[in-house]
Amino acid sequence: MSGASAELPKTSFGDWSVSCNAKNYCIAETDGEASNGEAFRLKIERSAKADGQVYVTFDPATALSEGLPARIEIESLEEDNYGYFGKVSKVYKGNEMTFGGDADRDLMEKLRMGEDAAIQIEFGGSTGTLTYWVSLKGITHALLKIDEEQGRVGRLDAIVAWGGLPSDKDSGISANASAAARPATKRKSQTASNDAAASNAASARDTASSAAPAAPANDLPPPVMPSQDLAAGPRGLVYNVSEIPDSVQMMGYRTLDCQLEETVPAFGAQFYAEGDVETWVVPCQMADANVPYYMAIHIPFNPSLDEWKEFETPPGFNQPNHALVNNLFFDPATSQVTGTTYYSPNYDCGAFERHEMEAESGNYILIEYLEKGNCDGVGGPPEAWPLSWTIDEMGG
Repeated sequence: MSGASAELPKTSFGDWSVSCNAKNYCIAETDGEASNGEAFRLKIERSAKADGQVYVTFDPATALSEGLPARIEIESLEEDNYGYFGKVSKVYKGNEMTFGGDADRDLMEKLRMGEDAAIQIEFGGSTGTLTYWVSLKGITHALLKIDEEQGRVGRLDAIVAWGGLPSDKDSGISANASAAARPATKRKSQTASNDAAASNAASARDTASSAAPAAPANDLPPPVMPSQDLAAGPRGLVYNVSEIPDSVQMMGYRTLDCQLEETVPAFGAQFYAEGDVETWVVPCQMADANVPYYMAIHIPFNPSLDEWKEFETPPGFNQPNHALVNNLFFDPATSQVTGTTYYSPNYDCGAFERHEMEAESGNYILIEYLEKGNCDGVGGPPEAWPLSWTIDEMGG
């Protein structure tokens, strides 16, 4: 597994900061103030081991004790507020507790999508219930930095930048290697302030504050299809909007009403460089199962020639071409684009589209459309879903 070769000094992202020690144990943390004025810290920490547990650790000033009711409430404009409840089952050295032991992907995603959070501890007695307000500004960037430092980008055990690679396989993209993977075109990089060196990580935790709820069926990554082999062709990945060419950014902002400031740090923008041409695949809107992407061609020496690509729907749908494709995947080896729209968060039904580029025009034509309408709980790659339309059998 690739990772940083030395300690990562404390690096700030919004109201959060990240530090990693020499063993690549990383901690993202934020400070705040409680309803009684006391200071506190909320930490998300993880070792560098494959599938290492992710802990949400709370460190208040008021003394904790076992059995106290505790909860996290996450406020969001995009969806209903989210509550995470339990009781303190163990208090660690330094008056620390963890929420839910293994912080499953559902909790991490809710934290990333939230605007702010409130932690409430029912101390009882004269202290009563204290509320600790937590800013979530910068949390996505902070957790992404942990993924990068620990070499998890594109792997099943990443916190933010997860993909189909096994947890014990080198993603090939880490904090040290990402710069080398970028195309020759010069990009601006966002710099973060470096403070004092990271402190040693907290002692390993073997017991949760409360039993973590069973992971829901939609707490799983989507299946990886045979055509979506990450080893196919040159590929780069950036998580800063400033590293995307200006003309490609403007396509998303002005024409497609994209939320690049949110989507790019969360999912990353992919690029493929071949000669003097770059192909960019950029996430447009935030979503759980169906993330819409757009595809753009960038000519570094003449950006006036830049364009976004449009894709067909089956003729019987009587719909115009679309620039946004859910879960778009580009294979530079075949010049094919595939997209999957899931009808269920269990990834067991939906529609799959495959497009191929015409050599003469450079435009994409739809060559097949698969659909599984029965959400029966039976998983598998969408490429195995029933055929609904194909250009060979049904014509254009």
